[in-house]
Amino acid sequence: MTTSLPLRGRALLLALLALAVLPLPALAAGENYGRLSGYVYDPTGTPLSEVPLTLSGPALQQPQERSSGEDGRYEFSLVPPGEGYTIEVKVEGFTPIKLTNISVRLGQTTPVDVKLEVFTETQAVATYEITERVNPIINPDSAETGAVVTAEKAASTPVYNQVQTIAQLVAGVGPGNAPSLRGGLSRWGKFYVDGMDTTDVSDGSITATMNYYAVENFEIITGGLDAQYNSLGVVQNIVTKTGSNNWTYDATLVLQPAWSAAKTQYASNQPLSTGNLLNSTTRQAETTFYAPLVAFGGPIIKDRLWFYASGQWNFSMREIPLTIKGQQENRPRDTQTKLARLKLTWQPTSRDRVSFAVNVDNNTITNNIGSATTSPEAESRIDRGGYFLIGNYDHSFSDNVLFQLQTGATYKRVYQGPQNDDMNAISHADENDNYFTTGSSGSLSSSIAGNYSTEDKWRFQFDPTILVKAGAHQMKGGVQLGYLMGTLNVGTTGNYRYTDKGGICNPEDPSTFGYCNTRAAFYGSNDALGSNTTSGAVAQLGAFVQDRWTVNRQLTLIAGLRADVGRLYGDDGAFVTNLVGIGPRVSATYDLTNDRKTLLKAHYGRSNEVGDVFIAQRANPDIQRYTATFNPTAGAFPDCGPGTPLANNVCTRSGGANGRSFASTHTPTSVDEVSLGLHREVSQGVALGTDLTYRRYNNMWVDEEINQIWDATGTRVIGNVNGTAGEVFLIHNPDSAWRDYKGVDLWAQGKLGGWDLLASYTLGFNNGTVASYFDGYGSNPRTKYLFEGPTPDDIRHTLKGAVNYATSFGLDFGVRMRYLTGTPLWQYQSLSNPSTNLYRSPRGTGFTVNRGVANFNDPSTISELRNPDLFVIDAQARYDVGRLFNIKNKFEITAMVVNVLNNTATTGIYDLYAPTNSNYGLSRFRNGGLQAELLLRFRN
Repeated sequence: MTTSLPLRGRALLLALLALAVLPLPALAAGENYGRLSGYVYDPTGTPLSEVPLTLSGPALQQPQERSSGEDGRYEFSLVPPGEGYTIEVKVEGFTPIKLTNISVRLGQTTPVDVKLEVFTETQAVATYEITERVNPIINPDSAETGAVVTAEKAASTPVYNQVQTIAQLVAGVGPGNAPSLRGGLSRWGKFYVDGMDTTDVSDGSITATMNYYAVENFEIITGGLDAQYNSLGVVQNIVTKTGSNNWTYDATLVLQPAWSAAKTQYASNQPLSTGNLLNSTTRQAETTFYAPLVAFGGPIIKDRLWFYASGQWNFSMREIPLTIKGQQENRPRDTQTKLARLKLTWQPTSRDRVSFAVNVDNNTITNNIGSATTSPEAESRIDRGGYFLIGNYDHSFSDNVLFQLQTGATYKRVYQGPQNDDMNAISHADENDNYFTTGSSGSLSSSIAGNYSTEDKWRFQFDPTILVKAGAHQMKGGVQLGYLMGTLNVGTTGNYRYTDKGGICNPEDPSTFGYCNTRAAFYGSNDALGSNTTSGAVAQLGAFVQDRWTVNRQLTLIAGLRADVGRLYGDDGAFVTNLVGIGPRVSATYDLTNDRKTLLKAHYGRSNEVGDVFIAQRANPDIQRYTATFNPTAGAFPDCGPGTPLANNVCTRSGGANGRSFASTHTPTSVDEVSLGLHREVSQGVALGTDLTYRRYNNMWVDEEINQIWDATGTRVIGNVNGTAGEVFLIHNPDSAWRDYKGVDLWAQGKLGGWDLLASYTLGFNNGTVASYFDGYGSNPRTKYLFEGPTPDDIRHTLKGAVNYATSFGLDFGVRMRYLTGTPLWQYQSLSNPSTNLYRSPRGTGFTVNRGVANFNDPSTISELRNPDLFVIDAQARYDVGRLFNIKNKFEITAMVVNVLNNTATTGIYDLYAPTNSNYGLSRFRNGGLQAELLLRFRN
C-alpha cells in the first residue's frame, strides 16, 4: 500500500531536510548539565558589568570563568550537576567574596546573586567573605515541572535498586517501571541516558537498564517541556557518573533471604474450580533476592582521560502458589539480571570534551507463565537483553557559542519460548480439565497465536546541537535524526496444537481417538508450515528553535517551535504513511516578589507522536492458523491448510492477512498542554508549589471495523458491507479517539537541616474514549458511545512522599509512602460470534447482579465500579559503620523494609461477568507482602 504526502507536508519535509545540514543553534536532545546564573550588584543595588567570576567544584575538571554583562547578569552553562560548587569574585575596590556550598541540578538553573561590599582602608588585609548557601528548588529560567533526584537522595530512599523506579517519586507520575503521566499512556514515556534517546522503539520502556549506582542524577520532567523535547509522556533523563582524577570505588551487596520476606498466602492466576490456599497445609511460597553491585572509576591519563565502570548481577527467586489437579505446589520463578557499563571521558583541550559509553544487560526468567492451567513441562521462559552505545562531543567556540553532538545506537532482543527448548514439542490443552496444558505452552498471550517469539529492535540516533547567547537572549535549536526498526518472528513448537477432551489425543493411536477434538496447524505468510516473520521501521526527523529571553531580573519569556516528521514502513520495507506534526511552545516565569523566592509560571505546548515500530507493524500479516475438527468416522483429522476449502465447520482459518490497512492520510497523535504554577521558597533550600494542568490527547490510533453490519442491540452481525463475511479494519486516527486530563499537584521539595523532603498530593481526572492503542474502540459502531468515560488509569487521589532524615553521627532514616485511590472497572461479557467484549453501560460502570442474571435492561441498576485503594509504606535505616572505627571511607549498612504494614489487600478484581462459573467481583490481584533487604555498601 502506498500513500502520497500532501504538498504542504512535502514542503515541510524539505524544510526539515534543509535544517539537517545547516549549522543551527541547538541544545542536546536530553541535557547532561545544569546552569548557574545571577546578577552582580554594588552596595546600592546598581548592576555591575565586566565583573570576573570563577566557578569551581569537585565535579569540574577545571574552573570556569565568566564576566557579568551590561545588566550585571552572568551565567555558567554546561555545569555538571553536583554539590559543593564555589563562586569566587575578586574586584579591586571591593571586598573579595566566596559563595560556597552551591548545588547545581540537572537541566535546571540555580539562581545565585552576588552583592559586593566596598573595601575600606581600615581593613588590614582584603580577606574573603565566605557565605554558605544551600540552593532553593526554584528555577527562574524555565516553566518545566518535575524534580531532580540525586544519587544520594535515591540511595537514602527505600526503593529497589532499579533506575526505572525513581520517576514514581514525582508528582503526576503513575505507578510502575514504565509509568504513565497525567492521563497519558505508559508507552509515551521517554528515557534519555547521558542525553541520548534510549527509549524502546515499540513500547516506551528503556532499551537496556543499568547499574543503579552508576547514575549521578535522575531528572524527571513532567510538563512544560522546552522545544528540544518531543514527548507525550514523562521524560526521564539519566546522567551517569564520570571518572575524574580521583580514584573512586563503590561496592554493594544486597541480601534478601527467604526468612526476611512474608510468605505468599494466596493462589495466583487460577480459576475457582482449582481450589485455593486459604487453608493450605503445604509450605508457603517464598521469595529470595541477592545481588552484588560494583562500580569504580579514575584517571587513565591525568587531566585528560578518565573512565567509570560498573556491574551488577541480580539473583531473584519468587515462588508462585498453585493448585494443580487438587495438589498444591509452589512453582519457582527464577530471574537473573546481568548489567555492565563502561564510560570513557576525554578532554583534549579546555574547550573540547568527548565521552563514549557502552551499556549491556541480560535478563532471563523461568516458569514465566506460572498458571494452574499449565504443567511444568509446558512452562515458558524469557530471555531478553540489549545494549546501547553513546558518543558525546562538546565544543565551546567561545563563552557564548557552545556545540554538542550526541549520537549512538541501541539494540534489544526479546525471546519467549519453551522452557525445555524443545522446538518439536506439541501443545495439548484438555477442554474437559479447564484447558490444562501439557507438552508445550499453548500461546504467549491472547494477542499472539504462537507459543514462541523472537523480537529484535534497533535505534540509530544522530543529534548535533549548538547554543548561542546574545545579550539577554539564549537561542537554541537543532535537529534530531533517528531510525527505528524491528523484526518479529512468531511460531508454534511442532507447528501443531491440539485441543483434547479428557486425555491426550494421538492421531496415530486409535486408543486415543476418543480424546481427539481439534488440531491447529500454523503457517507463515508464505503459506509454508512454520513460523511467521514480519518487520517494521520508522525514519524520524525533528527540528526545533527556541529563544529564552531574560527580559529583566523578574521576567523570563521562552518561545519555541519544533517540527517532526515520521515515515513508516511495514513488512519488507513497504511504505505505510507519513506523519507530520508542528509543536509550538510558549512559557513565562515571573518573580512576583523580586527576590527569586516566589515564581509564577505559565506554559502552553504541543508534542506530536510521529510513529514507532509497534504502529508500523500493525497491518503486517499474522501467523496463519488452520483448525481441523476430528472426524471420528474416518478416525483422522481432515487435511486443513492453505488452499483447503473452508466449509461445514470442518476447517476454519484465522490469521494471515488480518484485514487491516492504513488510511491514506493521518493526523499524528498529539497532546496539547496548558499549565499554571506558583512556586515559593519557604526557607533556604525548601520550596512549595502548586501546579494546575490541563492536557488533551488527540487523534489516537484506532482499528475501525468497516465491514460488519450490526443489529440495533449491538450483539449480532446481520450483514456485511462487501458481501463477504469477516472483519475489515481501517487503521487511522479519528478526532473521536481522545483522552484528557484535568489536575492539580501540591508538592514540597528540598532540604532543611537533616531533613530531605520530596512529597506531593495530586487530584486528577482522566477521561476519554480510548484506553490504549487499538483497544477495541471502533470494533462495534453500536457501542462506541459507551467507551467515553473515566479511563482505566483514572486515579483520582494520589498521595506520595519520600522523606529522609540524616543525623550528625552517621545514622539516617528514610520513609516512602503511597496512597492511590482505585482505578475504574468496566463490567462486560464475552461474545463468541464474533469474538468480542460486550459492554452495556458507559466505561467505568457496571450492573448489579441479581439471581445469576445481569440486569442489562434496567438503567437504574448501573453503578460506578472501581478497584480497591492502595496504601503502602516502605522504610529503611542506614548507618555508616566506618565512623566507629575511624575509617575514612564509608562502610554503610542499610536495612530496608518494603510494605512495612504487610498489606496484602486486593488491588484488582474481576469485571468479566458470566451467568455461570463467574469470577465477577472476586479478587484478581493482591499487593505483594512485606519484604526486607540488607544492603552492605563500601565506598569512598
